[in-house]
Amino acid sequence: MDQVRSSASRIFNITSVEGRDDWDEKCDRTFGVVQNLINDLSEKEAHDALTSAVCKDAKTHEDVCVGLIYVILTDQQNAARSYRDLSFVSRDGLALVLSHLTQLVVERFPRLLDSVRSQLIWLIKELVRANVTGTDMLIWNLMRQIAGGDVAAKNIWLADTLMELLIDQRAWLDKFPFLIASVVYTYLRLIEDHISPTHAFIRQKEINFCVSLLREKFSDCMAIGRDLVRLLQHVARVPEFELLWRDILHNPKVLLPTFTGLSQLMQIRTSRRFLYLRLTPDMEKKIIFLTSSVRFGNQKRYQDWFQRQYLSTPESQSLRCDLIRFIVGVIHPSNEVLCSEIIPRWAVLGWLLTTCTHPVAAAHAKMALFYDWLFYDGERDNIMNIGNSQYSNSCLSHFLTYFISRARHISHVPFDEAASSHYGDVVGLSL
Repeated sequence: MDQVRSSASRIFNITSVEGRDDWDEKCDRTFGVVQNLINDLSEKEAHDALTSAVCKDAKTHEDVCVGLIYVILTDQQNAARSYRDLSFVSRDGLALVLSHLTQLVVERFPRLLDSVRSQLIWLIKELVRANVTGTDMLIWNLMRQIAGGDVAAKNIWLADTLMELLIDQRAWLDKFPFLIASVVYTYLRLIEDHISPTHAFIRQKEINFCVSLLREKFSDCMAIGRDLVRLLQHVARVPEFELLWRDILHNPKVLLPTFTGLSQLMQIRTSRRFLYLRLTPDMEKKIIFLTSSVRFGNQKRYQDWFQRQYLSTPESQSLRCDLIRFIVGVIHPSNEVLCSEIIPRWAVLGWLLTTCTHPVAAAHAKMALFYDWLFYDGERDNIMNIGNSQYSNSCLSHFLTYFISRARHISHVPFDEAASSHYGDVVGLSL
């Protein structure tokens, strides 16, 4: 277990100009604590020394747990032994371990070395096999790091590796209805990105996985609500989903005895927890900053930075739908912000729509913006999802008029009838 201590980070990609952050230094310090406890001891003696140390106080318990996490992530050869030690010495059912891993995934995952990412996946597999409480939410947070519109090798690797883990541990996954719905929401969305022949293998695995979950766990997937229909529309020409669409439209009870059809799904508002899922934590932070701290008129440089980082490739245009759904469904400014000089939502939405260069992505973006208009219910939905403040410019007003006039006549007949019943009320609210 001996490792060479150096000023270079063994866990993060950092440049010579960047300093090591507090998490990195804490790992280095706690690794030293563990090494001092077990150096030159046999496996049994090391186990006894660690057990004795964690009983002293909460701080030593934390130091030993974090030090062992560090060994697992940076030393593949000793990872299995360190995980066994970690399982035995943890005094809180590995809750502290999951807390630190969640912080690592949410705040620092993009900076992890490739070898550390692989070891993180290995550790999560072990936590799943041990049925450790809270592992489902760790996986949920890791899924957020699969960026939409990104076909870079690292992003494809994460999507594929995590999917393989979930397929392999399907019996475990079936115990968590919310995680099942989240997995379907994530991978249905990713199928759209993996259209290139280069990604045909992972795309087919995603199709098979999603269809399997939708057919076998439809009651759990219904929790997604109307955005499930939106995502299914994007992949409707895939043969496997064509068959699923036929059942949804013409034979809904084959999926679930209590399922009455498309209109039932469309009346379920999609929870913001699903909308969060398709933005990485870094995207979320930047969009929240843009809509809560930037004054109207000063937004261009921030939008340019965001566009260069996330929207500069042809494949990344599909991300606009995720961003628009997040802004519409999650970013609901307070009255104080609405009355201030902060950039209004409609300006950010207008920027995302008017800078889209791909016709299919543009059509999907418009659908994402006005989707809640079709089935708005004042008793169940939030007025901010269709708030007239977001359509206060001529461009968005034009999009709205065109979309509403067309959307009522291009869908399944029962769908049209249900949408039409809400149409007059919604138009009245928009005026």
